[in-house]
Amino acid sequence: MRIAAFLLLLAFLALAQEVFRPEVELVRKEKRVVASVSGEEESLFYADYGDLHRGPLLALEEGRVQVGERAFFRDGGSLLEEGLRVGEEVEAAYNPDLEREGLPYLMRLRRARGEGARYLRLVLFDPKGVEVRIGEDLLAQGPLAVVERGGVEELYLSGGEARYREEGWLELKPLPGTVAVRQGAVRVEGKALRYQNETGEALLEGPLSLRREGEKPLEGRAEGLRYLLDEDRLWLFGVEFRQGGRTTKAERALLREKEGYAYLYGNVESRDEKGFLKGERVLYALRTGEALVLGKVAGEFRE
Repeated sequence: MRIAAFLLLLAFLALAQEVFRPEVELVRKEKRVVASVSGEEESLFYADYGDLHRGPLLALEEGRVQVGERAFFRDGGSLLEEGLRVGEEVEAAYNPDLEREGLPYLMRLRRARGEGARYLRLVLFDPKGVEVRIGEDLLAQGPLAVVERGGVEELYLSGGEARYREEGWLELKPLPGTVAVRQGAVRVEGKALRYQNETGEALLEGPLSLRREGEKPLEGRAEGLRYLLDEDRLWLFGVEFRQGGRTTKAERALLREKEGYAYLYGNVESRDEKGFLKGERVLYALRTGEALVLGKVAGEFRE
């Protein structure tokens, strides 16, 4: 078999009697992205090697894909880049040792870019949550993580599950679910997170809900989240904060949790029972909900 698979269920170090937490690491400009499982019962860590084939995408069907002269079978665990169209130049990563009706198994299909002789897919599953640390301050958690290596390094965190079958293959079912991202006291929940090591960018798919604990708890929602590892910047888009009777909306927000502030940009509007204020740039205090307009102020207040 060319599949290298290892399942870690309730694994203990023989001497120290400590739970072993298997992990995988991506490195970008000396900054680390680390995904790990608890190592306890039902957790799983699996490595799957594949070959790469490039060519024009000739057919994209529910259970079958044709790339150039090669055809592959696919299932719910086959990872496909969004928006692929017939005729595009693509790269197929496939397992030649797992076949169905004479066709090898498609592991991943994406637009052709980068170079790589082999493909490596690492799957981490943990009912308690796979933990993903992105840099020093951002922590993400969800049931299922898939790390890809081969030309391009990526990490995908989502709902769903993975099971290792006695027949010697992995059943992978990535699904939208609850993925939580935490920075300091702020917690944001979405459906799935994708991190691209080539750019150092992490995107959390919305709609998002967010909360910050404290004397005046902050609750809210957003349409999307973007984290830039190189700059340690966390952006929220289509934001609404609700705190202490005040509701504040903005097109985007730069979260500076360590400083205790968020910088809001674009059609910012903040309302409470005493009135409202508007501006293009607002400094928002995460602990109290107070808003300070930094440019183009307008408002109306009642006694």
